[in-house]
Amino acid sequence: MSTSNFVKVTVLGFFILNFIAGCSTKNFKKTPLDNYIVENSSEEEFSVILEDMDVEGTFFNTYMHKYRVIKHREDDMPFEEVSDWVEVDEKFFTKHEDNLGMVILEKQGQGKISKAASPPGYRYVGDDRYGEWRTHNGITFWGFYGRYMFMNQMFGMINRPVYRQDYDTYRGGGYYGKRNYYGPKKGNGQLYGTNSQQTRKEKPNFFRRRASKSGWSSSRNRSGSRSRSTGFGK
Repeated sequence: MSTSNFVKVTVLGFFILNFIAGCSTKNFKKTPLDNYIVENSSEEEFSVILEDMDVEGTFFNTYMHKYRVIKHREDDMPFEEVSDWVEVDEKFFTKHEDNLGMVILEKQGQGKISKAASPPGYRYVGDDRYGEWRTHNGITFWGFYGRYMFMNQMFGMINRPVYRQDYDTYRGGGYYGKRNYYGPKKGNGQLYGTNSQQTRKEKPNFFRRRASKSGWSSSRNRSGSRSRSTGFGK
């Protein structure tokens, strides 16, 4: 091959590679969770819970999420913030349809980030800074110390306590940080997530909305224009 032909091939290859890279960049779209990780990179730890979902529109659907974010104050006391409604794409919405009430993003110490869905509050279970394992009538369950007793309400653990056996399955069964975990089977359903009985009790408005128009509703009481930002902490 002559030098001139080699240069032509090299230049052509360069443009092809750049074209492919450009197409890949265009196809990639950051999710609200990706944005949140970047915007809160200085936070040592946080948990993002899928608080609500909705679909708007008649001819063209608009997919919406609302999040509840658990952060920490300087004294390590957890507190929560609820986001505005956030528009997401259909693929991301579909991915999390079963995860209502679940943690869908978590950052722990040393910058470890997980996007596997997990039960709310499991991050604090087993951590002796916040509570301890207690046994009653041969059953071992997690109990928060008095100072952190409010976390039972925050994570719905009053009606759905965390038992040692279930937590050990989560940590040792290949779920932790890797696969979605919905707890043990309860009847014909799950203990956590959209399809659990407890979620149906805690979020009746969601299920009424979803059922009112072929499974989803475009009506929602909310003021202001639709948010296209991450909407966290507002």
